[in-house]
Amino acid sequence: MKNPENIPIFFIIGRPRSGTYLLRNLFDAHPNVIIPTECPMIVNLYPKWGKVTEWNQKSLKRFVEDVFLHRDFQKWSIDKEEVSKEILSYEGHYSYQTLIKVIYSKFQSAFPKGDILLLGDKNPVYSTNTEKLLKIFPEAKYIHLTRDYRDNLVSIQKVDFEAPYTPLIAYRWRFSAKKIHRLKKKHAENFFSMRYEDLVAEPEKNMKQLCNFLAIPYDERVFDFHKKQQDAFANHPEQEVEKYHQSLTNPINTKKIGVWKDQLKTKDVKMTDTVVGQYAEINGYQRIYHRDLEWIRIQSIPGRVYGRMSYLFADFLDLLPFRWRLKVKEAGSILAFAYNKVFGK
Repeated sequence: MKNPENIPIFFIIGRPRSGTYLLRNLFDAHPNVIIPTECPMIVNLYPKWGKVTEWNQKSLKRFVEDVFLHRDFQKWSIDKEEVSKEILSYEGHYSYQTLIKVIYSKFQSAFPKGDILLLGDKNPVYSTNTEKLLKIFPEAKYIHLTRDYRDNLVSIQKVDFEAPYTPLIAYRWRFSAKKIHRLKKKHAENFFSMRYEDLVAEPEKNMKQLCNFLAIPYDERVFDFHKKQQDAFANHPEQEVEKYHQSLTNPINTKKIGVWKDQLKTKDVKMTDTVVGQYAEINGYQRIYHRDLEWIRIQSIPGRVYGRMSYLFADFLDLLPFRWRLKVKEAGSILAFAYNKVFGK
C-alpha cells in the first residue's frame, strides 16, 4: 500500500457491549476498509510519542517496541517483521499520526481487499477518550453507537471485564453519553450517531448512511461478515471468542433488543432510569420512571462515586511513564477479572 499517511481514518466509539464489535466486523468485511481488532495503542502511545516529529533509527526502534508491548496487539493478524521494517524506513520528518496509519495499514484482514480508501479503529475506551482522539486526529470521522442502557446492563452482567454493579454501569453509560453529546455540539460535521437497535433492524439502510458519511462505496458483501469469523478470530483465544463474540458467527438479527424487559428486576430498572436521567431521551430511549426517586438516587451514590473516581484515576495514569501506565492498566484488568470471578454480581 502506497502512502498510508494520506488515507483518512475513522473511529467507532461506544460503551462496551453496545454493538461496536458488530459494526467493526461489518467494516472489516468491506473491500475498501482496513480496521484492526481493538487495541488502544493510539491513546496509550500519544503522551510519549505524540509530539515527536523528527525520527531516527533509535527512536523508531523504541516506538516499535512500545507498540509490541500492547497485549491486544498480539492478537492482530499482522507480520511483525514487515511492520518493523516499514516503520524503520520512516527516518526523518514524520508525524506520530503517520506512523500509526502505517501500522494499521499492515493489518491482515480475513476478507479480500481492493483499493484501501479508509482506515478504521474501534475500542470501548474511546467513548471516554474521544477528546484525546479529536486532538490527535481532528480531521477523522467518528461513529457513535449507542445501545439501550438497560440491555447494555444485561449484557455487561454476563461478562467479566467490568464490575456488574447496576449504578456503576448506569453511571458509565451516562458519563459517556454526556461527554460525547457535548463534543457533537462542537464538532457536528465529524460525528454520526446511530442506535444499535436501528442498525440491526434495518442494516442495509443504515450501512448505506454510514458509507455515505465516510465517503466510501456501499457494498452489500459486508453482511457476509459472519461467514469468516473463524479466520477473523484466528489469533484470539478460543474461550474468549466463545464467551464474548459468539453472536458474531450469526447473521445480523434483532434477538438482543429489549431483553431487559424479561431479565432485569424492577429495582434495577428504577436505578438505571434514575442514574441515566435525561440522556436516555437525548439518545432516543424512553425511561419508565421519569420521576426523581430520591431513595434510589441515594442508593446509587457509591456506584457514581466509584465511577467518577475510576475516570479520575485513568486521567492520573496518563501522567505516568508509558511502560508504568501499561503495567498498571493490565494489572487493573486482572484484578477486575478476579473480582468478578469471586464475587460475581
